[in-house]
Amino acid sequence: MKEKLVKLVAPVLAENHTPNDKRVWEYHMGELVETKRVLEGNLYNMFTILIPLCDSDMKNHVESSTEYAEVEEDLDSLRLLTMIKKLVYT
Repeated sequence: MKEKLVKLVAPVLAENHTPNDKRVWEYHMGELVETKRVLEGNLYNMFTILIPLCDSDMKNHVESSTEYAEVEEDLDSLRLLTMIKKLVYT
């Protein structure tokens, strides 16, 4: 499975902008902030879905990992998936 990193690029407002350019920039910045909020929320939600889907052995292995406490505190679903992947394929 290939991981894809989503990079959000902030729009740039030129120094000699028109009022319309500024409104367009404000609109795109609002979209950027909303997209970032939604993506982060989806990652947090995915963490709470993944853990219950693990069988008891996998869950015990993951929870006994030294990095699990930090992963759980941050609700870092990508690191959780990496941990599960390591356990499954090694």
